[in-house]
Amino acid sequence: MKPPTEVVQCRDVSGRLREITLTDQSEFVSPGAALEQRIVIANQQRLIRKFVSRQEGRRNSRRYAQLDNEIRASARLGQVYTKDYPPELPRLVAYNVDAEEPFVLLRAYIGEPVAGSASGFDDEQRRQFDLGLLRALQLIGAAGVVHGAVSFNAVRWERGRVQLVDFEWAQLAGEARRGGGPPPRSPEQLKGTGTVDIRDDLWSAAMLVRRIHLGALADSSWPDRSRDPERLRSLLSPIFDNSVEQRPHAAELLTKLRVRSPLPHHEDPDDVFSAGRKEFDQASLRKRGPEAAGPAPEHSGNGHTGRRGRWRFPFRTTALLALVTAVVR
Repeated sequence: MKPPTEVVQCRDVSGRLREITLTDQSEFVSPGAALEQRIVIANQQRLIRKFVSRQEGRRNSRRYAQLDNEIRASARLGQVYTKDYPPELPRLVAYNVDAEEPFVLLRAYIGEPVAGSASGFDDEQRRQFDLGLLRALQLIGAAGVVHGAVSFNAVRWERGRVQLVDFEWAQLAGEARRGGGPPPRSPEQLKGTGTVDIRDDLWSAAMLVRRIHLGALADSSWPDRSRDPERLRSLLSPIFDNSVEQRPHAAELLTKLRVRSPLPHHEDPDDVFSAGRKEFDQASLRKRGPEAAGPAPEHSGNGHTGRRGRWRFPFRTTALLALVTAVVR
């Protein structure tokens, strides 16, 4: 029996309308994701299709906001890194926010979630993990993106290479912080106070680095580091002991680890997005209504799923083009 195929309309990272034939392969599970996922084949490439089904959208309208976050973050990364796209990051292929079951298509991730192998790391693998994770944060920070849910579930590992995935909690620098979210998160993120800073994710990354090196001894939201090895304390104390405004950037930590980590060719995010960001935010406010003030509720309380208010407009309309322009230009 042949796998089911489907022809879909979608936009690529440049905002161009595409028609793609997808062949469904299998379910896909990424532990850092709440969205439903499938492996599909398009043009002989394995892709991950993240989507919100009708049933799930009715059950939990938060999923539309999470898909929105994934699309905004991955589209921004795709437009900032137009050449030599960094392998440490997931890569957007296309998306459709107006389908009955809206979706995003991403290149298949590398390797496996790091949680499955981290306990067996040797010293060299631990160093590769540290450098790979900090490099990923340097890259998204240069694009003004904050992941918002850095954890072992969202980090992939393949023969010494790291990839940071699942941007469902992502925000852009300067936006109002959302409270809550999956651990480990910084104190500022947990409280949801102030505005997003690209150093927000460093707290979470520091917790992972500490756990990689110390194992179960590192299990604490407020770690006692008095017995940590000196090298580890020297690296992580500037993160744990300072407010976000005084924390080092990822590039500074890489320099401290004696690694030169120049950025690949990239477009200035402020130049690329200054006009579009305002349009996107205004369109998002119109679509979300009261939800725009914070994370979408589990249920809308009025018998509606929340999807109609956020996504209902024709796929070819000017409204979508404004949204696309704001997201990807």
